[in-house]
Amino acid sequence: MNIPNTYGHLPLAAEAAGAGHPVLTWAAVGVIVTAVGVCLVVLHRRRDTRSKRLTPGYDAATGALVVLDRLSAMTAIAGVTTELGELAGFISLLRVAEARSPEIPFGVIVATLDDYAASVFTANYATRLAADPSLLDSYLALARVQGVKLESARTAITTVQRRIEKLTGK
Repeated sequence: MNIPNTYGHLPLAAEAAGAGHPVLTWAAVGVIVTAVGVCLVVLHRRRDTRSKRLTPGYDAATGALVVLDRLSAMTAIAGVTTELGELAGFISLLRVAEARSPEIPFGVIVATLDDYAASVFTANYATRLAADPSLLDSYLALARVQGVKLESARTAITTVQRRIEKLTGK
């Protein structure tokens, strides 16, 4: 007759699972923790490096956005509107950022700002309009185009800034 021994030695859970040496288990945990720590340091260092590289372009885009906000309240006239000179400075900074970070579409901002700068009124538009009132429709159309290009530039700047914020965690 086969009666089970209820008083006999039952194997420990660690022995049953095959883990014979707990020292090796703690060593494995230490290696895993060290590897995770190294990976986190490398990832944060890469993000910090990317952030330092993208910050000048982000700041130039912010400055251009501020100038565009001021320009939205007026008609841009070549030689008269001082904000156009500031905008030209930001365009050059954005070109540098485009060369430094080709994966970020700073070129789209530069193109839209160049389009906007090309749609400014000439300095003598008032005298020309006073001499020939039939030019009023063309100047109104140019003013509308100026507004559309201004909003297009704002949209491009906001899109690029959101992408930079996503990459850098700002």
